[in-house]
Order: sequence, then structure tokens, then C-alpha cells
Amino acid sequence: MSKKSPSIGMFLLVLVALEAVLVGIIVLIIQYLPAWQGPGISVITFVGIALIARAAFRLLWNRMLAPWPPLEIPSQAVRRSFQSFSFGNVNMTFSINAAVDDTYLHLEPILPWRVLGAHSASIPFSAMTPSDRSRTVRIGNHTVWGPKWCFKNAMAD
Repeated sequence: MSKKSPSIGMFLLVLVALEAVLVGIIVLIIQYLPAWQGPGISVITFVGIALIARAAFRLLWNRMLAPWPPLEIPSQAVRRSFQSFSFGNVNMTFSINAAVDDTYLHLEPILPWRVLGAHSASIPFSAMTPSDRSRTVRIGNHTVWGPKWCFKNAMAD
């Protein structure tokens, strides 16, 4: 039931394949449907962004957070919306609703990212190793950057 570790190589392969298909479709529209260039390229752009984001969440974000499934957030938890986190190579700027209780850091991606497949997580502070930098901790093999208030309980351990 454990998920595979994140694969940047696989994500890059999927990214190149998606881009090749999207560019091919755009070239076909330009050649054979010139009257539809504007609307066609606009639709393809939005579809492409959604597909690339879904691939990034599925192949990178969700796999990194798989060991820590989301738990119910206690009512006394401190919550803030639109926080920025960076998990290794995945940067989620202003895209995370965070909550902190005595035991866990709860991360919930904003609604558009959840619709595209990004999962939430509840990471125990016991899994975090404080870093020498004030806004970072180590979680497993990843350096995690985020707001200082989110890591206060990890620094106390």
C-alpha cells in the first residue's frame, strides 16, 4: 500500500511528452484551422496547464506526502490560509492552507490544486529534524521550507 518515491525523471518525461502533443496540436490548428487559432490555442493552453499540474501533483507532491495521510484538524489548532511551502523540488507558493496543533503540521492545498489531484497531509513534528536555517526542517529525505510559525513545535522537540 506504500506509494513510490517521487520521480523527477518520470515527471520530466511526462512533461516533455505532454508538451510535444500540445505543440503538435497547435501546429495542426495553425495549418488546417486558421480561423480557430485564437480560441484553439487558448483552450489548449488551459488544458495543458491543468494536465501538467495534475502530473506534478501525482508524480511529485502526492508521493512525497504519501507517508502522512491527512487527519482531522482539532478545533484548537492554529490555522492560516495561503501559506508558502517548498518540499524539495516542489514549490507551493501561497498555495497551502496550514494548521498546527501540538502534534502535527496539517497541510491542505488550495481548492484548485485539490481539484487537480493534490492531496493533503498531516506530518508529525516527531518526523521533522530542525535545520540550521530558521524556516526549514528535514522531513525524510527532503528539506522543507515554510513559514516559521509552522515549525515552532518541531524546533521545541
